Amino acid sequence: MSLNKVIGAIIILVLLVGGVYFFTYNSLVTAQEGVDAQWHQVENQYQRRADLIPNLVDTVKAYATHEEKIFTEITNYRSQWSNASTQEEKMAAAQGMDSAISNLLVVVNNYPQLKASDNFLALQAQLEGTENRIAVERMRYNEKVRDFNTQLMTMPSSFVAGMSGFKPKAYFEADTGAQGVPKVDFNQPGATVSQPATQTPSITNASVELYGDKTDVEIGENIVLKLSAINLITKPRMTLQVILKPPSGMSVTSTEFSQAAAGQYSSTYILEPGASRNIEITLKPTQTGDFNVEGNVIYYFGNDTSTAEYHTLNLPIKVRTKTPI
Repeated sequence: MSLNKVIGAIIILVLLVGGVYFFTYNSLVTAQEGVDAQWHQVENQYQRRADLIPNLVDTVKAYATHEEKIFTEITNYRSQWSNASTQEEKMAAAQGMDSAISNLLVVVNNYPQLKASDNFLALQAQLEGTENRIAVERMRYNEKVRDFNTQLMTMPSSFVAGMSGFKPKAYFEADTGAQGVPKVDFNQPGATVSQPATQTPSITNASVELYGDKTDVEIGENIVLKLSAINLITKPRMTLQVILKPPSGMSVTSTEFSQAAAGQYSSTYILEPGASRNIEITLKPTQTGDFNVEGNVIYYFGNDTSTAEYHTLNLPIKVRTKTPI
């Protein structure tokens, strides 16, 4: 083989290796930037929640004056979040805030007047929406991290990463024993949303909240229930079925619901991966008194009905005589 051919082969080999290196390097940079960009989305949602904290604490304080330990805990974690300088510190502060808010919600259940206040109900809606957004953005962040870390472990990316200083990214894991996001459950006094003892809620896969929005009405007014559902996984679709059994003589007037059986109304929804759905359910009362609305929320993923989760509802409502003008 002539010298020129050898030199030519070497040049081609160098160009080939160099091309693979730079292509792989650029791919790693793009994947890393994707992780960082998604982390900023997570930060934005946690910051939104942190901004709600002062008003939330002040509102609860007005009713629960003896819960200073919980208020101090929440305030401390909020300060840690604001002062955190690294991603790891922000993750730790956010996880601490998850736990602190969960503790606060336990306290809230002991103060029916607090749960009925207009200010608290407004904060409730904002906090519920924020928790759902946090769950989605955190899920997407972990997906980006998974893709980036997987790329680091495959050839030739692992070779390029070792030469260029790329390091695996940390997953945003829930605290041990946590269910991914704090369960925000602001039901009206006396309402219960629970699963059978044999079921374990998959909060890491889905978030479903069914609660009373307007349950103390005058005859002629509609009773209003709210359902918030979100599919937190990447695939497959989530099928969500809502079955309601209003008190005898009452009917569900929401157009999305149809009568499924004697005294029961149902509606089915399909949620794409990462999608959410807020549903308003109205009931038309026909008599005065104290009643209960019963029902079930059932959801499963794909076609595998064996994974179904069951949420039961037993919500007290009150229909009063119309006040004379």
